[in-house]
Amino acid sequence: MRALYYFLIGIVLFYIDTAIGLVIPMQIGDKDIIFVPHLTIMYILMLSVYRSFGVAMVLSVVLGLITDLYFGSFYGLYLFGYILFVVIMDFFFKTFYRDHTMLFIIILLSTVFLEIYVAIMYSILGIINFEFIDFVIFRLIPTFILNLILLTILFPIIMKFLRKVQLKIDSKKS
Repeated sequence: MRALYYFLIGIVLFYIDTAIGLVIPMQIGDKDIIFVPHLTIMYILMLSVYRSFGVAMVLSVVLGLITDLYFGSFYGLYLFGYILFVVIMDFFFKTFYRDHTMLFIIILLSTVFLEIYVAIMYSILGIINFEFIDFVIFRLIPTFILNLILLTILFPIIMKFLRKVQLKIDSKKS
């Protein structure tokens, strides 16, 4: 049952990502300022630390496929990116599960690296024209600020949910 909860929350966060992405585009002169919310990957990374690697891996595959099918012009990009970041998080950063500040920073930086990964892959494939300064000013910094705000809201809510689910499980075993 809790796997269903994890999946449903992931789907809800995916749709919130989509809604936020559609609502807040901005333009200054002839330049578009692009805000890319990454609630889905932030949630999956939290699950990879506070729940099992298997749960996070299954969610990264399913939600990565959904993201690729919905947004992607190149399929497998988000799928591979989500899997890669879950493996990296599990292998290197699982020791920070008690240090919420460090985990917050790692998750936020992971969203930045995911955005860089996606831009580089799209550039290699010739889908976008990659100009580093424009990318940093008009996409990376706004995305960082948006995801900082979203993670500040999401982190305590997900932590409370994970604690509540764990307490239910522990109380049923007693």
